[in-house]
Amino acid sequence: MPQVKIIQPIAEQTKKLRVAAYARVSSDSVDQLNSFATQVTYYTDFIQSKDEWEFAGLYADEAVSGTTTDKRNDFQRLLADCRAGKIDRILVKSISRFARNTLDCIQTVRELKQLGIAVEFEKEHIDTGNMGSEMLLSILGSAAQEESLSISKNLKWSYRHRMKSGDFITSKELLGYFFQNNTLVPNPKEVPIVNYIFDSYLAGKSPEEIADEFNRIELKTDKRLSGKWQPSLIRYILANEKYVGDSLVQKYYTPDELPLREKRNKGEISRYYIQNSHPAIISREVYNSVQELLQKRRAPYTMKSRAPRVALSNMMQCGVCGSNFHKHHHNGENSWLCALHKKSKDLCMMPILHEKEVYMTFLSLYNKLLDNIDILKTMLCQLVELQAKVTYIRPEIQFLNEKISELVKQNYSLTRLQIKGCIDSAIFIERSNRNNQKIEELRRELRQIQEPDEISSTIDGTRLLLDLLKDAKPMLEFEAFVFRSMVRQITVYQEKFCFQLVNGLILEERRT
Repeated sequence: MPQVKIIQPIAEQTKKLRVAAYARVSSDSVDQLNSFATQVTYYTDFIQSKDEWEFAGLYADEAVSGTTTDKRNDFQRLLADCRAGKIDRILVKSISRFARNTLDCIQTVRELKQLGIAVEFEKEHIDTGNMGSEMLLSILGSAAQEESLSISKNLKWSYRHRMKSGDFITSKELLGYFFQNNTLVPNPKEVPIVNYIFDSYLAGKSPEEIADEFNRIELKTDKRLSGKWQPSLIRYILANEKYVGDSLVQKYYTPDELPLREKRNKGEISRYYIQNSHPAIISREVYNSVQELLQKRRAPYTMKSRAPRVALSNMMQCGVCGSNFHKHHHNGENSWLCALHKKSKDLCMMPILHEKEVYMTFLSLYNKLLDNIDILKTMLCQLVELQAKVTYIRPEIQFLNEKISELVKQNYSLTRLQIKGCIDSAIFIERSNRNNQKIEELRRELRQIQEPDEISSTIDGTRLLLDLLKDAKPMLEFEAFVFRSMVRQITVYQEKFCFQLVNGLILEERRT
């Protein structure tokens, strides 16, 4: 009788839950910063105390508005890591720390839920992993949203009250001034530059010529530590009423609706012109003369409709010499010429290329790809599997997250010591700044490590191709939008075209 030996299966090792924490404060007050530091310390220790959890990182935004999510760098980094499959669960103190915009809150929670990621809001006792309905979250999110709008309205009322009384101070320093006791004061180092700009313009120089002159002598100021002078900046200075000692306030305003985005005031609400709000640099005579000249030089012109972008612009490269192709009207139809061939036929032998030939070849490629769409689907599955193996949390990422957490804890301890009077303010500022610099360096290093890699880019491009081809019909006529969406570049050879698609895939088609 055959002997049968049973080989017992190896017990699968329990996978730890990768848990991250998110914290945010919306101002730089001591109380807010203490609350922030407390959140950081609490959640870091809490996650690391759980044997079944793995610390997946601390994400924290300081002194950033909560009404929108796009300005919160660490919040965006958190979402990116969630989409990359690096996090299983997120801990947050409250909904208001997570979002003060109901739409953003609901959409983010929905996306995370689809990714299999739960968010736990400690204050409200809500765990989205256990929720059967979004109603409660929606109600609480709306309350947080109304709180944010109320704060915004109160601030705007305060600003407008000061505008009416003439006490409003501009919040922005500009060339020629600096702030002193909440007042704009002429900067002796920069006043000559402002005078030179106004005098030069009255003498006949254009903003372009003034900017070129400053760039040529590499003129730098406290307001322009890097970059080049632009004509638009010169025009802004010439037209700015602040140089004559006045202030036009509420040029921009924020509507009472989310998202709270600033808009140019084109008469929707009142503006206030405050005369003699601060010392002048330019006399009224000179300023008025410049405004008249600016008006005269704005010659009336008719807006020309912008020509539609040609589908093949900046898309084709010569496979012989590597030069780009440029449009050429030849024998009543559009053609394309290799830039080197255009200079001399002896430099490159690539012949003239008819636009219709490129269009017909793309039609052939598109319809073949449509017939073989399963190839792209298989490719996508393989890429996703490869990404899952590559993006498994690496020791260096774990190390950087722990270092950031440790430095944040140090800042919290420094804050507590400074409040109790145990350390001098100068020492507190010096050590905190040093820690903040280290935190930023570590976060920069973390971002570099976690930059979307080539696999992620290829996956995104392949998904785009599948979306374009989904439920599509064979293309009978060339469609520029589809072409620009699918093709990144065409390399032209004498006997074939090589189409590089948006996912990096290169497909060859013989020339007709």
